[in-house]
Amino acid sequence: MVIPVDRQEGDSLPVSTFVGREDGEFPSGTAAYEKRGVASSVPSWHIDKCIQCNQCSFVCPHSAVRPVLLSDDEVKAAPAGFETAAAKGKGLEGLNYRMQVSVLDCLGCGSCANVCPVDALEMKPLGEEEAQAANWEYAMTVSEKSDKMDKNSVKGSQFCMPYFEFSGACAGCGETPYIKVITQLYGDRMMIANATGCSSIWGASAPSMPYCQDKTAEVLRGQTHCSRTMPSMVSVWLQA
Repeated sequence: MVIPVDRQEGDSLPVSTFVGREDGEFPSGTAAYEKRGVASSVPSWHIDKCIQCNQCSFVCPHSAVRPVLLSDDEVKAAPAGFETAAAKGKGLEGLNYRMQVSVLDCLGCGSCANVCPVDALEMKPLGEEEAQAANWEYAMTVSEKSDKMDKNSVKGSQFCMPYFEFSGACAGCGETPYIKVITQLYGDRMMIANATGCSSIWGASAPSMPYCQDKTAEVLRGQTHCSRTMPSMVSVWLQA
C-alpha cells in the first residue's frame, strides 16, 4: 500500500488492502525507500581535510551524513572510489574511517558544510555526486561498531545507528537533529506518543515513516511510535 499512496493513488486502494491494519498501523522505516533526490547541491567529502569530529553527522536533519568504521576486509570489499582513512581516536586502532553522504536522501541544506571546522565538506551539484549512491548502499551493509567509543559524546554517538532517518522535514530543520540523536542513544527501547504539530508531520506522514527498526539484529529492535490528534504535546518514554 505504500507505493500507491506515494504515487498519490491512495484513493484507488480497496478496503481489502488494509486487512490486518484496521487500527491505522503503517510499516516503520518506509522513508528509506523514497530516495527523493530533490537537492540541487549535496555535500562532497574531502578526505584529506577531515579531522573525523563527526559534527557534520551530528547536525544533519535527515540522517543523510554518516561516519562509517570499517575493517580492512570491509575496505577490500568496497566498490571502486570508496575512499577511507585510518580511523583517529582511542579504541579505533586498526579500523578505517569514511564519512558517507546519501545524496538521494540529502535535502541540500548545507548545515553539515557550515558546521565543519576545517571545510572538509563542500556543496556540489547533485549530478556530480550521483556516484555516491552506490557507496551509500555499501556503507549501510558494513557492520556497526558503536561499541568502540563512548556514545555519550558527539563523535561516539554518531557511530550509533539512528532509529530516525530520511524524514520529510524542511531542509535544515532544527528539530529533527535532536530527535535523531535521542534515537541513537535510546532508540532500541523508546515509546513515542506524538500529538500534532511539526513533530507529527515529519514523524508520521503516511506512508513516509522515518522512525525505523534495526533489521540486522537477531531480535528486531526499535521504538514504538504512536501519533494522535490531541492538544499539541509530545511525550517520550524509555522502556526499562
